[in-house]
Amino acid sequence: MLEPLLRIYRSTVFRLSIIAAALFVASSFVVLGYIYYATVTTRVNAIDAELETELSEFEDIFKSGGANAVNQIAITRILSPSSPNLYLFQNGVNPATSNLEGDPITDTPRGPNETIQFIFEVRNSKTGLGSGVYHRARGRYQVLAPTTVIFVGRDVELIVTAAERVQRALLIAMLIAGTLGIISGAYVSSRFARRIEKFNKLATDIQGGDFKRRAPVTNSGDELDDLARHLNGMLDHIDRLMSAMRYAGDSIAHDLRSPLTRLRTSLEATATQVKDPQARDALFDAADNANELLGTFESVLRIARLEAGDRRELLVNVDPKQLIDDLAELYEPSCEEVGLSFQSNIEGGHMIAADRGLLSQAVSNLLENAIKYTPEGGQIHLNLRKAKSGRVEISVSDDGPGIPAEQRQRVKERFVRLEQSRSLPGTGLGLSLVQAVADLHRANFELSESDIADSGLKAKLIFPRVKK
Repeated sequence: MLEPLLRIYRSTVFRLSIIAAALFVASSFVVLGYIYYATVTTRVNAIDAELETELSEFEDIFKSGGANAVNQIAITRILSPSSPNLYLFQNGVNPATSNLEGDPITDTPRGPNETIQFIFEVRNSKTGLGSGVYHRARGRYQVLAPTTVIFVGRDVELIVTAAERVQRALLIAMLIAGTLGIISGAYVSSRFARRIEKFNKLATDIQGGDFKRRAPVTNSGDELDDLARHLNGMLDHIDRLMSAMRYAGDSIAHDLRSPLTRLRTSLEATATQVKDPQARDALFDAADNANELLGTFESVLRIARLEAGDRRELLVNVDPKQLIDDLAELYEPSCEEVGLSFQSNIEGGHMIAADRGLLSQAVSNLLENAIKYTPEGGQIHLNLRKAKSGRVEISVSDDGPGIPAEQRQRVKERFVRLEQSRSLPGTGLGLSLVQAVADLHRANFELSESDIADSGLKAKLIFPRVKK
C-alpha cells in the first residue's frame, strides 16, 4: 500500500511539482498579503492617524476653552450625521457625554496613545436607542486633566470583515494551490514514472543479455523521445559489435577445437604404443593438458553464450528442491571422502524461473569450490530457503579460509585466482560461470562471511519471486 506512495514521493518530477506548488503558494501569499496591506492595514493606519489628529484638536480646545468647550464640541460632533466617530467625554463626576453604551476605557484598559479594540452596540439612527447589532471598533483616549478624559473611536466593522475575507481567501488559495500541486505532481510523476520504468526494464533486459530490446519512442518530440532515439542507436551499435565478437569467438573456437581434439587423441594413441614408461607418462600428461585446455575453451564459450542471453527462452518455473536434493546426495559422499562434514537444509514449495541444467552447473561449481578450499575436518552446508524479502535463496557455506571482502567482486571475473589458490588446480572460471548463470536468471550472486564459523565463505544465489 505504501510502496506506490513512496515511489511517487521519491520521483524527481513529483518533487519538482511540489516545489512549483510551493512557489505558487508563496507567490499567492505575497500577492494576497499585499492586497491585505493595501485594503486593510493602510486603511486602519489612516484611521489611527485621523483619531490621533482629532485627539490633538480636543487637547488644543481644552487648553484654550477648558472642559466646557471640549464638551460642546463633543456634543456637536455626536449630533452631526456626517461624523463617523464615536465619542466619550468624562469630566469629573459629571455625567459623561457619549454616543457609546458602556466605557471602553475601563472595559479595555490601555495607556494614552494606545489603540483600544472594543465592541459596541450600534444605535438606531431614528430612536437613538440600541439596535441589538454589535460592531467592532478601535479608538484612543487622551487625559486632558486628572479627572478629564476624551475618547475618540471609529467603527471598523466593514474593514475587519474585509480583512477576514482576505485572510480566508489567502488560506483557501494556499490550500487549493497546495492540493492541486500535490495532485498534479502525482499525476505527472506517475506518467513520467511509467516511461522511466520502461527505460529501467530495458536496462534490466539488456544487462541480462537481451540485446534485441529497444527503448519505446512515442513520437511526442520531448526529451525522453530524444533520449530513447540516442539510446536505441547506441544499442544498435553495441549489438553489431557483440554479433561480430560472437562470430569471431565461435570461429576461433571452431578452428581451434578440432586441432586440439586431434592433438589429444594423437597423444593418447601414441602413448599407448610407446614402451618407454617415462615417455608414455609424458605423453599422457600432454594429453591431459590438451584436455584441460579444451575444457577451458568450453567454459569460456559457455560463459560468453550465457552473457549473450542465448538460453533465456529456456527458463521455466520449477521447484528447485528435487534438483538440490540430487546435488546434496551426489556431493555428500565426495565430502566424506576428503574428511568434510556435509549438511543440507532444503525447503520445498518455492518456485523460481530457471534452466535446470544451468542451475545444476552453478550450484555444482559452488559445492566444488567449497570442497576444494575447505581443510580436512571442516564443514559444508547446502541450503534452499525463502528469504525475508520473499525471494528464493540457494546458498553454500563453508568454514574454510574465505575470501577477503575487498576481493569478493573481483573473483567473479574470468581467470581471476587469489594468491592462496595458485597451488590448487583450476582456471579461475568457476565463479565467472556462476555469475553468468545468475545474470541469465536475473538472480543476485553474493559472497559474504560464512554463517557457520568465524572464518569461511557463504555463496548465495538469490532468485526473484515468480507466480506459481
